[in-house]
Amino acid sequence: MKSTKSLLYGVLIGSVIGGVSILLSTPTSGREFRRSLKKNQSQITNSLTQVVYEGKALTEQISKSASHAVSTLSEVSSDIKDSINHWKKEIEGNQKNIQKELLEIESALEKLEKAVITE
Repeated sequence: MKSTKSLLYGVLIGSVIGGVSILLSTPTSGREFRRSLKKNQSQITNSLTQVVYEGKALTEQISKSASHAVSTLSEVSSDIKDSINHWKKEIEGNQKNIQKELLEIESALEKLEKAVITE
């Protein structure tokens, strides 16, 4: 609690000192500064309007890109599924032959074991 009060007092005193030093070191008076702000107001407004317009354009572009990406991913996913199914059909015959050969090898090994044990 004590450190919080100290921090708040420090921030308050620092803000007051900073504000006073800015007021004393500004090269123009308050009137001149306000005139300068009014003069530059239209330029600032134009700049902000341009930023808003470009932000909206960027948002639209991102939206279009995202929808295009979704459709492209959907097509690619479908193509990959088709390729995998085609590959599975192609290897199905080989897979059956390999399983048949494995069964034959197991049978031959069992016969060999029996022959070795009986000898």
